Amino acid sequence: MVQRNRISLLLVIGICLSAHHAFGQTFEPGGSYMLNAYVEYMHGNMPLVISVPHGGYEKPDTIPERDGRFAKNQDIYTIEIAYEISKTIYKASGLYPYIVINHLHRTRLDANRNIAEAANGNSDAEGVWITYQSHLDSVAYSINKNYGKGLFIDLHGHRHKIERMELGYLLSADELRLDEELLNSGLLNEYCSIRNLLNTNNKGLSLTELIRGEYSLGAMLCELGQPCMPAMKYEMPNVGEPYFSGGYNIMRHGSSSGGTIDGIQIEVDLQTRSDKRKQKRVAEDVSQALLQFLRIHYFQL
Repeated sequence: MVQRNRISLLLVIGICLSAHHAFGQTFEPGGSYMLNAYVEYMHGNMPLVISVPHGGYEKPDTIPERDGRFAKNQDIYTIEIAYEISKTIYKASGLYPYIVINHLHRTRLDANRNIAEAANGNSDAEGVWITYQSHLDSVAYSINKNYGKGLFIDLHGHRHKIERMELGYLLSADELRLDEELLNSGLLNEYCSIRNLLNTNNKGLSLTELIRGEYSLGAMLCELGQPCMPAMKYEMPNVGEPYFSGGYNIMRHGSSSGGTIDGIQIEVDLQTRSDKRKQKRVAEDVSQALLQFLRIHYFQL
């Protein structure tokens, strides 16, 4: 109980400090700012925030390696892809997304887990986690204040054998394989990370239409030549195929538990991330698809 209270207090302090940093200082859209030694913040001016929790390269001796119970693979090149997405969105729209990046290697911190698993009890790693998560909370506050609603993207990389993107909505592979009538019955809406969009989209689209229909992000990516699942072409993973449905960040910053900011986890395959030409192309296509998705479902940017 004492440990839990300590963590709660640290998180409240972190949110206050991060909010003060965000709103007590003038940030320039597109500008990059280090909130501490390992958390980078790129200021935005549109209702889109991108989180990059597993792309970091830094392995300081002052922060010990997390123990062997936890995943430690780096989502290599996701930081580089996020930078390219920012440039491409600006070139296409004149606007910048908000971006928050963890530069600590996953062996030191997992910024997509609760604080206990993320930092493995190290106070320095806990401080980085608090800055990271509380600043995402601050950005959400800013988006709600300025736009009323928005979209949160948690950018990752997977190492599955199939060369395609995976989009996570907090719906498991088994749930995606359910009968369409059951999926659209409303029973899963409160668990889905785009719950707010489900309840408010102006086209009256159902759950399956929003996650794999014509107006889904997956369908838009497939149309641009990026294999993606779920989508119209790849509706669900086959039995036995691995699939990432979303983690801590999507649960915390998406709308499954309420609020007006929807969340989608984007997983880019290793083959695409490791090829410089494909890396640039995927950033351009993700940018175009996100802008289209926002314009259809959220705002005329």
